[in-house]
Amino acid sequence: MFAIALMVLRYVFLLLLFLFIFRLVKWMIGDFQRIQGRQPEELQPARQPEEKKSPEAAGSRIMVIESSSPELKTGEAFVIGMEIVFGRGGRSDILIKDSFASTQHARVYLKEGQYWLEDLNSTNGTFLNEVQVKQPIVLANGDRLRVGGVTFQFVRWGYEVGSSN
Repeated sequence: MFAIALMVLRYVFLLLLFLFIFRLVKWMIGDFQRIQGRQPEELQPARQPEEKKSPEAAGSRIMVIESSSPELKTGEAFVIGMEIVFGRGGRSDILIKDSFASTQHARVYLKEGQYWLEDLNSTNGTFLNEVQVKQPIVLANGDRLRVGGVTFQFVRWGYEVGSSN
């Protein structure tokens, strides 16, 4: 009797193992097909600068104050809205073509009326006022964010970015 129960348990375990492997392969194939269906990074549009955004999105924004990337010009502004993602990948809202920027490097998002900066496990780190960000942190008006070779300034309530000299 014990031998029969042990054999049934072995077959049940084997069946569960095959079911697990089948589901894992099905999941991997689905991800692979979804990745193949994406547009190349160059064809995906980045978020439009502030002047091309709708007026109801006005308010907090990110302004470029220093840039080693020719695509991002000093003084260019981006409206944040609910969230904005920085990175080298085509799915980023602000496209930074810099070898020191990760595909999805960092994000700024609105939570409970405050804007937060979060590093998305980037290789070279995200810096807020020249201090590396280790965990999500609240942004204040005038804070400087550095992603790769590009420095941005967070502007809240529509204040203009002034000279620090």
